[in-house]
Amino acid sequence: MTDTESAREDLAYLKTLIGRDDAGEVWRFTGRLFAAGGFLYGLQCLFHGAQILGFNPPGPITLLFVAGPTVLFLIYLTISIIRVGKDLKPQGTTGRAVSAFFSATGMINLVFLVIFLPPYLQSGDFRIWLFYPAVVFAVLGGAWYAAWQMRKKLWMLGTALGWMVSAAAMGLTRGQVVYILICGLCLFLFMMLPGIAMARGKGA
Repeated sequence: MTDTESAREDLAYLKTLIGRDDAGEVWRFTGRLFAAGGFLYGLQCLFHGAQILGFNPPGPITLLFVAGPTVLFLIYLTISIIRVGKDLKPQGTTGRAVSAFFSATGMINLVFLVIFLPPYLQSGDFRIWLFYPAVVFAVLGGAWYAAWQMRKKLWMLGTALGWMVSAAAMGLTRGQVVYILICGLCLFLFMMLPGIAMARGKGA
């Protein structure tokens, strides 16, 4: 093998390393969580919307929809973490950046919880708590917009705009029946469906 051929092979190998921006299993893992969370909590929102419109189910069914989504999601999360384990590590510069966006979003949401929950508990005014989902949706829109900037996938831009428009609509309809319906549909359209795409490796 000549020096020229060896140099070409080395260059090709380096291009492979540099060009590898696969988010790996962490991308699909996050997608599965998004899909599960979007479905469960979207269903919960639509159930509460039906209650506001006059649907009056038996107590056990109401309790199932109040506590069930969180219980099921935590069980699914625990099982998923155990199954994936050490593979939860994004690969490539872009993969790590996109993962960082969503990790930061999760941490910000916890801060918002601390900001909005105490005033709601102290005042008992549920309208204060209704700001929390709207603000979280706006932040998720920002995270998806950043992901679009990195990946340039059109469906990511659509997801980002969907979160942002929904957040604005929820802010304008706070305290109205349509608020909870917008919330539920948003979770289905912009959390569950993108989650399914991510779980299948789309955009990774």
